[in-house]
Amino acid sequence: MAIGAARDDATGDVARSAAVVCGRRRRRGATIVQTALVLNVCLMFLLGLFDFSRVVMLRQLVTNAAREGCRYAVVNTSTATTAQVQSYVTSYLCGQPINSLAINVYEVNPTTGANIGTWTNAGLSTSIAVQITGTINTMTPTFSLLPSSLPIQATCIMASEAN
Repeated sequence: MAIGAARDDATGDVARSAAVVCGRRRRRGATIVQTALVLNVCLMFLLGLFDFSRVVMLRQLVTNAAREGCRYAVVNTSTATTAQVQSYVTSYLCGQPINSLAINVYEVNPTTGANIGTWTNAGLSTSIAVQITGTINTMTPTFSLLPSSLPIQATCIMASEAN
């Protein structure tokens, strides 16, 4: 008991302790509601961050696949076929879910980037391009504020080694 505090009777202590317990219960209920609200916002942000990171990873993977496919094509100009280059690029993509996947291999004008014919007839230092196009679906479009489907494209141009 504090100095100078007056104690009327035992019922006053009981009433005060009941009020303290009741206040704690109210605060516990408010804490649970606040936690539920904050946790939802944090989880939505986290899922959006994961989805955005996945999109960045897939874009990088497609860019690397185009580069690797183009390198394969310029080194094997006289021996490889378009189907082999497409298979090489597809294997580099490691089975990632890319919808409407199209892989084009062609001889290209290095100045304009225009398709000028088949790549298998390319001579020494002639430019060859590998272009990959497709769409990727986001996993949580609502949480990440991304559209449900994103176009993805990568093109790589290299000079043929015409072996």
